[in-house]
Amino acid sequence: MANYCSKLGNHIFAKDCAEAVRLYKLAFKLETESEPWLDDDGLIIHQDLLRNGETFLSVSENKYLPDSFIEKFSDKGCPPMLFCVYFNSKNDLCRTVEILVTDGSASTDLQEEGDDVICDLIDKFGVFWHLRFPKNQNSSFIPK
Repeated sequence: MANYCSKLGNHIFAKDCAEAVRLYKLAFKLETESEPWLDDDGLIIHQDLLRNGETFLSVSENKYLPDSFIEKFSDKGCPPMLFCVYFNSKNDLCRTVEILVTDGSASTDLQEEGDDVICDLIDKFGVFWHLRFPKNQNSSFIPK
């Protein structure tokens, strides 16, 4: 089972994300490497927060929570945090999806996104998972 999952990351969807960035930077002594990616309204689409030069967490304005989750899980509320898991093989990703959707709800079937294979789901404990097999294992978005 060596190298089953390559990396785990976490992401927070927050209303007033800029305030969340200020709070988390102060609370966890985090820094930013670059300016946030902003939309036309100045809201944060994505911002990485670093500790000791490595990504500690990333954040987005809550309006960027994937529509598929809002539509499918509106009766359960919108999860404010997700865990991103990056896999070394598509088979490992598929096995994990099969296990996690037991008594849970897959928001999306396996989908191709660019060169990657992804699946978003909420498991039976209400945990929001973004599972991804990046064909380029050295992609810049994968936590080191």
